[in-house]
Amino acid sequence: MSVLRRWGVLGFVLAALWIAPGKARAFPDEPYSLDEGNKAHTKRFHVLGELGLFAGKRGQPGGGDDRSVLLISPLLEMRLQLAYSALMQVVWGMSYANVDLEDAQAENTFRFGNPYIAFHYQGKKEQFSYRVGLGATIPAATVPDDPNDQATATEAYQLAAAIRGNNMFWLWDPHTVSVIVPAAVERGKPSGFLWGAYLDTGVLIKLNDKNPRTSKTDFIMQMAGMMGYQATDWLRVGSRFSLVLIPKYREANTQLAVEPFLRFGKDNAFGAIRVNINLDNPNGFSFDSRQVWGLRVGGGASF
Repeated sequence: MSVLRRWGVLGFVLAALWIAPGKARAFPDEPYSLDEGNKAHTKRFHVLGELGLFAGKRGQPGGGDDRSVLLISPLLEMRLQLAYSALMQVVWGMSYANVDLEDAQAENTFRFGNPYIAFHYQGKKEQFSYRVGLGATIPAATVPDDPNDQATATEAYQLAAAIRGNNMFWLWDPHTVSVIVPAAVERGKPSGFLWGAYLDTGVLIKLNDKNPRTSKTDFIMQMAGMMGYQATDWLRVGSRFSLVLIPKYREANTQLAVEPFLRFGKDNAFGAIRVNINLDNPNGFSFDSRQVWGLRVGGGASF
């Protein structure tokens, strides 16, 4: 059955990539085009948001009976075009977890993530668009002092990252300051086909031992590829593939994921549905017992 599920996921991804007609416009990995810096814009302010969801059984640390876990993770983002080629980005996430034990009272926690602020230089040359920047986080993500509450809080952060394939892990790493260098390149063709490649590298600097990572400073590399088409004037389809590496974090040093998406709406307002499927350990295969998938519903507008 596990093999059949994997082939079913592969079939869904291939269908998402090829059912759209060749004349379509493309969907960038980000909900804005990387060539925004090439000309003047009257709508320079973008507001985006999403709600991530996971519900399922999870094993207890050290063994024991499975627990029913519900995770709800909002994410807010603001983008401001400062100049033709300069963009400021602010991202802040939150996480609510409900852990229900059959023989004990349910545990609940609501945690703030680390706000992330980045500045990007972007431009375009022929069919290629590019972006490079520098960002850092503010260490707002924390776990409580009470050892009985620490496990639930830590799981809230870990699941918020897991439903996104550990992408932007720095948002959910408690008691940590991170410095990130993001880079991206996209190519769009007149036929409407678009591909993108994205690389984010940086360091995660742990501030105290409440963070579960054993190393004080960890290197992180986030790599992603994207392909997409627009099926109709208002519907776009595609998939995103990602690999996140944290070499010294033994419990989660790699995470491979695929994320088919549907996006609907026009340039000035849109909605999106994404399904994150973790393909390997520690959070995959997503639909095996005790593993993690993620449903993300979002939208945004420009002003």
